[in-house]
Amino acid sequence: MDFTDHVVVGVDGSSTSIAAAVWARDIARAGHWPLGIVYTQGMAPDVREMLGEGGTLMCVESTLAPALVQASRTAAMVVMASRGQGSTVLPIVDAAAEAVLQEAAGPVVVLPYTTWNTLDRPLVLGLDAERPSPASIRFAVSVAGRTGARLKVIVDDKGQGPDRARLQTVQVLTRVLGSDLPETFDVEVSAHELTDALLAKASEASLTVVGSQHARRSTERERSENRLLLRLSTSPVAVVANTVEAGQADGSATR
Repeated sequence: MDFTDHVVVGVDGSSTSIAAAVWARDIARAGHWPLGIVYTQGMAPDVREMLGEGGTLMCVESTLAPALVQASRTAAMVVMASRGQGSTVLPIVDAAAEAVLQEAAGPVVVLPYTTWNTLDRPLVLGLDAERPSPASIRFAVSVAGRTGARLKVIVDDKGQGPDRARLQTVQVLTRVLGSDLPETFDVEVSAHELTDALLAKASEASLTVVGSQHARRSTERERSENRLLLRLSTSPVAVVANTVEAGQADGSATR
């Protein structure tokens, strides 16, 4: 099934995956993306009743992860719960989510076990100005533009002071985005490590976006900083591999 420029979500019947489906439905509506729902056998009536008539359904016979990885090649984003059906309380990110994070070709949004974050809150981009991830920057700007969310960029000052850190941030964004640089956005400089700053702001974010340097490399895709964020964040977290091009998330951001 073709999921080009869809928001694709995996549903296995667990309460966490249903919450992920509701979040995916809401961001798809806000951003005018079509919605694709990948579900396990026996879930179709429940999913259709829950999400109305707007979603495109695809049934898988076994686990969700392989189908979500396949869908990620063309989807605007893939959404999944941090823990699915039958998962124990620990680990916080279960094997299925780990597999998708490691193998997906596009942005992966992981919803924590509990979240009350709504889409009227700012979209937060965590930016390492010394090692920026262009794909995560473009993804965050695209999603914020399509959904109307306020974009907040958080950086740590790395001991150089807030003014210099803010200037460096604007320079990085300008270099990556060029004429697509938003007219308005917020830059917040933290004296703390970036991950700690993102965790502190998680309750205020509709979505937290971070980048990885390489796709299909688990040690980078969910490097230690991202792993900590995924385990502790109360907001949904999007992990975007640096090889993902803007168009995959953008589709038609200016529509």
